[in-house]
Amino acid sequence: MKLKKIVITVTAIALVVGSHATNMAYAMEPQGKTSTNTNNQTVTPLWDNISDISPYISSEGTTLYPEVYIKSKSSTDSISGTMYLEKYSSGKWTSVTSWNFKGTSTVFLSKNYKGISGVTYRTRIVVTINGEKAVVTSGSCEI
Repeated sequence: MKLKKIVITVTAIALVVGSHATNMAYAMEPQGKTSTNTNNQTVTPLWDNISDISPYISSEGTTLYPEVYIKSKSSTDSISGTMYLEKYSSGKWTSVTSWNFKGTSTVFLSKNYKGISGVTYRTRIVVTINGEKAVVTSGSCEI
């Protein structure tokens, strides 16, 4: 319960500090693993083992704060993956650095990185939970 309060507090602070950045998560799912509403406006991932993947990025000055919260559907599920910090240059996204993570049931990872003014960054998550792989990307953040 204490970890949940910490996650909520940190997330609230990140939202206030990074409120000027556009942050929307985009989930990339294998074909046949998505569902759309009748108006074809909403795409909902149909994960078997994954309850939530929430990548985020914010900045203060030239310091970037990439983070991710991941929750599995079962309290015994094994979570492993990599959080990538990517920059947009010459019409494509390229990896700047990365951090590996492992855990059970839930994982929260928050890092900081000194960026370059005028460059756009994002957070990309590649995660596997009990053999199910997902790739999720945050919105972008220009510093």
